[in-house]
Amino acid sequence: MSRWSSIHFNKPSGMTEKMPPRLLKRDDIESARRFELYRLHSVGFELDQGDTLVIIDFPPPSKATRNKADCNGIAYRCQQFRVHSRKLLDINSPKFNEMLGPTYQFRTLRRRKLVNKLPPDVKYVLDLTPPSEGDELVFQMTELSLTPGINNWWSSSGLQDVDSLLVCGHDDICLCDRETPPPMADMSDESSSEPSTPKLRNNGLCMANGLGIAVLRYREDGPVKELPLDPDQILMMKARGDASLYKTPEFRRIPDYCPFRHRNGIIRLLMLIEGKSVSLDSACRVWTLVRLSKIFDCGSVIRDRVAQWIMHGSNTRFIEVLPEEALQIAFTLELPGIAQCAFRILVNELALKEADDKVDDRKPTKTAIFGRKLGDLPDELRNLVQHAALALVERVSSLDANLRNPDMFDYWDLDEWNRLRAIEQLLIQEQGSRAAKALERVRCLMEALVYEITEKYSHTTSKTFLFDVAAHNTMDQDRATYVEPMNYEKIIPIMKKLNPIQMLLCSLTYNSLGSSLDTNIFSGQRSRVVGQDRRQFYQLVDDVANALQDVIHENPMLAFSEAWAPCFDQNRPSPYNANYHQLRKPLINLYSLELGIKDKLRPITLSWLRLDIEPPLNITRHLLLTLTNNEMKFLPLWAGGCDDGTGGVFETQIPPALVGPNGPGPSYHTGITIPSLPSSGEGSMIDDLAELRLRGSTTNGSVDAQDSISTVYRRDQVIADDVSILSEAFTAGGAEYQAAKFEVPADHQSMGSAVDMLVEDTDSEVQSTVADSESALTGDEDDEEKEEDDDDADADMEFWNEPIGSESDSDNDSVVMIDTEHT
Repeated sequence: MSRWSSIHFNKPSGMTEKMPPRLLKRDDIESARRFELYRLHSVGFELDQGDTLVIIDFPPPSKATRNKADCNGIAYRCQQFRVHSRKLLDINSPKFNEMLGPTYQFRTLRRRKLVNKLPPDVKYVLDLTPPSEGDELVFQMTELSLTPGINNWWSSSGLQDVDSLLVCGHDDICLCDRETPPPMADMSDESSSEPSTPKLRNNGLCMANGLGIAVLRYREDGPVKELPLDPDQILMMKARGDASLYKTPEFRRIPDYCPFRHRNGIIRLLMLIEGKSVSLDSACRVWTLVRLSKIFDCGSVIRDRVAQWIMHGSNTRFIEVLPEEALQIAFTLELPGIAQCAFRILVNELALKEADDKVDDRKPTKTAIFGRKLGDLPDELRNLVQHAALALVERVSSLDANLRNPDMFDYWDLDEWNRLRAIEQLLIQEQGSRAAKALERVRCLMEALVYEITEKYSHTTSKTFLFDVAAHNTMDQDRATYVEPMNYEKIIPIMKKLNPIQMLLCSLTYNSLGSSLDTNIFSGQRSRVVGQDRRQFYQLVDDVANALQDVIHENPMLAFSEAWAPCFDQNRPSPYNANYHQLRKPLINLYSLELGIKDKLRPITLSWLRLDIEPPLNITRHLLLTLTNNEMKFLPLWAGGCDDGTGGVFETQIPPALVGPNGPGPSYHTGITIPSLPSSGEGSMIDDLAELRLRGSTTNGSVDAQDSISTVYRRDQVIADDVSILSEAFTAGGAEYQAAKFEVPADHQSMGSAVDMLVEDTDSEVQSTVADSESALTGDEDDEEKEEDDDDADADMEFWNEPIGSESDSDNDSVVMIDTEHT
């Protein structure tokens, strides 16, 4: 039901904390960094082959040129080098394909004044200088701006023990050799008690603070200095108002956007396209290259290199500390594993906030519930996370309701429980005091059995959380590596503030529930239901059996009824059996019932196990990251989700039953018919008759279950429920009506001629009907009046050829409307 909980809780089995060897020694890292700068300044010598000339202009020099240079004080200058157009076309980048087109080439040659001035082996010219103004500049600056997490990831060398070669690189504009270095603390003087702030110099951390001198660990490649990140010490820093674990040197305070970093990033990207090696020695450089690959639509160029950078050793914690940035990188380069891990973390953190029942706590904040500083996500990715978080909250809410439901055993198909239910129904049909007493005892037993499970669950999800202290301590140490001191709080006080739904979003809750169910639930245990005097469960079963036996003694013929068979053994009682009225023993097998209940609860109590998550997320072990397919489906197809770009994953798969289909057919009908006319008191039937409009029947239209789309009237038009649609109507003298009478019928319409004859006869009958009605109004008083009536009838017949509203039209004229049903 549970797993062994210790300091290794929720870590992959068999995993050790053995770190991979360092990529380079500290001195070699410095040499590699300076060699990389030399390559960047002289890129024209390395990239001197190809049929495409690339031009990149740098900002003009200013008075502060010394402050706009690299670590050695060398200023950057405009670069011209060559690349191969074939390699640019092979990456299938629409951006580069457009640049190599004739339109762009013509404009570039004119602007650069290079018409007829290129060397014979140069076919194309690419001006990759970033724009100096306009919307395109704003877009690129926004894309390339560093986030605070990316900017500060250099500190992971000391906080997360990440290899210095991967994260401690300097920015392209750096003042590290032109600023006064801070004095290093005397690490050999362990008796020194003078307080100081943790400082960082170049690639190393000097870890001395007011709580004492830092401890040194030695490796083969040199000493590793550790910060004093004990949770209690961080809480003391929080109490003093000390918000920083270390002092950031000036050369690490770099701007979010730098035009020099922008241009050098383009040069490095082209070097990668040409097959040259580029050092990824900092998160800032990786982020810049990823965003540039998005701008130039060439993510395949750096996909493998960035994946290796993230997946190396402890640098996988980049996903856990900065999941927003990791998710954006994964979506840009289509990295499935990284996308899934970052998505799981973000969904769980948002679900914890969505499940909060306190309105004030659900307001936007800058930190997650467990203290991690939140980043920003684009709207598209935020939409995915929000949908998945709501689905996760809905799932755990349903689980909470099921585990609190007193009828939960009814849904699990347990043989012993089904026997109890059958006995209950049999006793309800019986009359008498003994049957009522037996029914009461059966229900007391059923209540006690269910209460034992619901009480354990309620206790596990309550605010008194006292299990797994060792696991809590190690989780607090993990969180101390990335939670800022002012936002830090131990995990037990945090979880005491959570409601039951939020508790189900934490992995420890499930394991604690399993731990409470590891021992016997019913066998040898006492009932905890109030009013049952702490009786043992087997005694409650005996009480039911005795009361049921009394019912059998009162009516022995019940023993021979097929309905009462569950109460007896397989050997059915008979008059020749001396114990024909004896019930089965035991009446309810508590051990069998307990095994069945544990089999149903085991998938729940072990649902926190991370069996398919790679890389292992070892510093977010407190979160429930085992999402189901219903939550992961919002990811795109390449990331293992179901989003194919059509938006179908965001819609309800089955429409509500209230507007379900009302019959078979190729179209989807819902039964909500659109009225032909809105309800109104204006006008009258006489007005409609005067217009002589021959209308069809009400349109058999319907409103679909999704987005009010009519599936019969107009499939391409959205129709509101309160808007009426006029059905087909024709005027007798109109061209459409005349043409419809002689329309060639379709293949399935074989009565075209007959209908035409019927229409002609109907027209004649209408005329006769009008004449007869006029003559009937005048009466048959004498022959002279009849002659006058005939003249009036002839005049009325002429009415059909006169327009309505003419002088001959009178109030005494009558018009008949002919309705034709349309199928």
